[in-house]
Amino acid sequence: ASDVYKRQEYDLAAVEEIYDEIQFIMATQGYKLDDAKTTLNEAEILHTTRNGIEAFGVYDGERFEVLEGSRIGRTEYKSLSPAIARQRRSALKNGDVTDVNSEYVLNKSMSFSSPSSAAMFVLGASANGWAEWKSKDGKTLDKLFR
Repeated sequence: ASDVYKRQEYDLAAVEEIYDEIQFIMATQGYKLDDAKTTLNEAEILHTTRNGIEAFGVYDGERFEVLEGSRIGRTEYKSLSPAIARQRRSALKNGDVTDVNSEYVLNKSMSFSSPSSAAMFVLGASANGWAEWKSKDGKTLDKLFR
């Protein structure tokens, strides 16, 4: 028998969907599963360091996840959308973001609908996430995904 018959082929999208469902169900029962996305290869971890901010994230083609431990900007600039400003205030209020040595630090990974909304949350200002998030070797998310 050839190797083709020995290997089980998996539909990655279906596996990820099942994982997300399991993670949600476990969370409702009080269990926190480590997010598999945080174990991605380091080369896939993106960063932004503008204005001394040091935030990290991963993008799966649909959602952008800012990783736990990222430092985010304290200042909210006028260009920041009201919705993102509310999200930042809510994260501070509920403890997802805390003030550590005069720096805001993300205490858990947070998921965003776009790279730009993630960048705005982190920077406290209007931002183009496709240009803001970069790989370890300096390539923009736009160059990597588009």
